[in-house]
Amino acid sequence: MGGDGDKGGGDFQMDKRRGVVALLAATTGMGLSGLLNRGATRVDFFGSELVAGESIGAFMTVGRMGMGLLLFAILLVLTRKTALFRRTRISPAIVLGGLSVGVSFAFYLVSALLTSLANAVFLIYTGPLFCTLLARAFRKEPISRFQGLCLCAVFAGMLLTSGVVSVGPGGVNVGLALAASTPEFPQKGLGDALGLLSGVFYGLSLFFNGYRKDCDSTVRGVWNFLFATAGSLAVACAMCGTWPLGEVAMAPANWGFALALWIICGPVGLGLLLVAGRNLPAVEYSTISYWECVVSLLASVLVFHEAMTAGTVIGGALILVGGALPAIQALRSSATRR
Repeated sequence: MGGDGDKGGGDFQMDKRRGVVALLAATTGMGLSGLLNRGATRVDFFGSELVAGESIGAFMTVGRMGMGLLLFAILLVLTRKTALFRRTRISPAIVLGGLSVGVSFAFYLVSALLTSLANAVFLIYTGPLFCTLLARAFRKEPISRFQGLCLCAVFAGMLLTSGVVSVGPGGVNVGLALAASTPEFPQKGLGDALGLLSGVFYGLSLFFNGYRKDCDSTVRGVWNFLFATAGSLAVACAMCGTWPLGEVAMAPANWGFALALWIICGPVGLGLLLVAGRNLPAVEYSTISYWECVVSLLASVLVFHEAMTAGTVIGGALILVGGALPAIQALRSSATRR
């Protein structure tokens, strides 16, 4: 990052209680993004036929980010922060954070159409691991033994629930099924690759959000969504060369799901992520954010009636424990200081 402004901070003091609450609320809503995306882009909610080309997933991200930009701009006016917005110096961290999150979620929503919902969500959640490593390398953020164990627990949980590590009658097996295609998902290999790319860019966005903590959340939200919209639009336009949209045949139900996706996973979810990134160190942010994986898993089981394997159950428990313990510790330490 360039300049002292990017390092941010000044007299700013993190409010971990606010950060934890914001992150849990954001990840609960964000965990529904795959489900809402299916409802918005499929002719039959439980089928596989799409209302347009696969690039429709990336365009759903453009709507999601554009809605966030609109509502944050309105919030900026209502809270009378337009003068503050003009005075705030834009920096590389703000630009790159917005672009990264837009590209990440464009890849993710397309991935969710090409591969299984479980693979898409757990591959994007390699992001917090990248964020933690980048924060340790560039910001020298410490990782305590307790935090390291929690991070290892959620990582192990991710491996189990995504099927990289499976538990069966014959014992523990290791291996990620990144097959080129399956009967249900003919382009599964490409979907998995896009899911991993979404994880890389998600980690970058979390890392960049750790800078400029002096920037007001509403002001940063406007800039974040502006550049996120630009990033997702660039991905969508590029993908149209491979998967032309053609005729878009969205029914009223599809529009309803799309609107829910744009609001819940746009201004509400990503706006709260900005608040959380401003008030939590990267390692705590990374562990607690895995709650989104559990929400997505529960939605797939309850709505799509997908069977839960032994690995899924054990992995989900590890994610819950590894994510909950840092949250509890942060809340207790905040209460003690108060």
